[in-house]
Amino acid sequence: MSDNKHPIRVGFNAKKAAQAANKLLTLSNGERNYMELVKLLYLADREAWLRFECPITGDRMAALPHGLVLSHILNLIRCGPGSIEDGPWFDVVSAPFDYKVKSLQPFENDELSGAEERLLEEIFSLHGRKDWRQLSILTHRLPEWTDPNGSSLPVSPEQLLKLEKRSNSDIERIAYEFATYARLDDDLEASEPDTELVY
Repeated sequence: MSDNKHPIRVGFNAKKAAQAANKLLTLSNGERNYMELVKLLYLADREAWLRFECPITGDRMAALPHGLVLSHILNLIRCGPGSIEDGPWFDVVSAPFDYKVKSLQPFENDELSGAEERLLEEIFSLHGRKDWRQLSILTHRLPEWTDPNGSSLPVSPEQLLKLEKRSNSDIERIAYEFATYARLDDDLEASEPDTELVY
């Protein structure tokens, strides 16, 4: 629970998440155990919050019995698409087979900034040789993990930032910026002209 006036709300970007996953899959020779992939993406989003004050994928963080994950991506892999907006993920990342997923396309980076791509490379350099058990142990040791008693517990950006010693004023500023961007996006959508063709 956040004490801030503006909870930090971020939208999931399926295309950007797919490109981030594909970057890690490409560095992994094209395929990877899907739990390893999800945990590497978690570590990348976590570091992006701390370094850039904005995640790469926009996914929700969660504590599971076997560590920390990005919950929507894990559900996409295990259960398939939840809506049409999830489609770009499945253009790039295969359905799991024998607990592995594969890259379906050559890596593209038009959604990723240079800094985000370098961060993904850094995460892979640090943790890319670890298996899912080692990554599970690693994420158990992070301060935001709490035992969900067999279920799952959400981890908010506010929790993560606070545990990493960011001030309340910093967290409120970040939340306010996200709220402002969301309002601007809504205003832009509302101001777009009707594109219906009249003959």
